[in-house]
Amino acid sequence: MCRVVQNERGFSLMENMVALVIFSIVIIFLYQMLFSGRLLVETGGERRMALKLAELKMEELMYAGYGSQGADADWTSLNMTVGNHPTNDPSVLMDDRGTADTQDDLIGNMTWTVADTTWPSGGVTTRCKILRVSVEWPRIGPRDHVWLATLVSQ
Repeated sequence: MCRVVQNERGFSLMENMVALVIFSIVIIFLYQMLFSGRLLVETGGERRMALKLAELKMEELMYAGYGSQGADADWTSLNMTVGNHPTNDPSVLMDDRGTADTQDDLIGNMTWTVADTTWPSGGVTTRCKILRVSVEWPRIGPRDHVWLATLVSQ
C-alpha cells in the first residue's frame, strides 16, 4: 500500500533539472563576458602600445628635421627623404604585456612615408613634407594598425 505524506520537504527531480539548466546558462554567459572583456583589454593595450611607438617615431623624425638622410636599414632610421621607409626591415618588437617571457611579445611593422608638398600663400611659397607613420601588427597577416600624419617644414 502506498502512503502519501502531505508536508514532505525537498525539491522534485524536475525542479532540480530546471535549476541546473538556468545555472548552466548563467555560468556560460558569465564566462563569455569575462573572456570577451579580457580580449578587449588585451587588444586595447596592443593599440595603445602601437600608437605610442608611432608617436615616438614621429617625434624622432621631426626632431631629425626636414633634410635628414641616412641609412634606411630598419625602423631606427631617421631618413626624411621622399619615399617609403625603411627600405629593408620594418620589423619592430612590441612588448606590451610587461613580462620577461618573449612568447607573448608582438612583432609588427613600422613604416613611414614622406611626400613633398608646396603651396603659395601671400606671395610666399611654403615647402613642407607630409610625414605619415604607420604601425601594423602582428607582422604575419596584420589584423590591426594605427597611423599618424603631420607636416614638417624647412
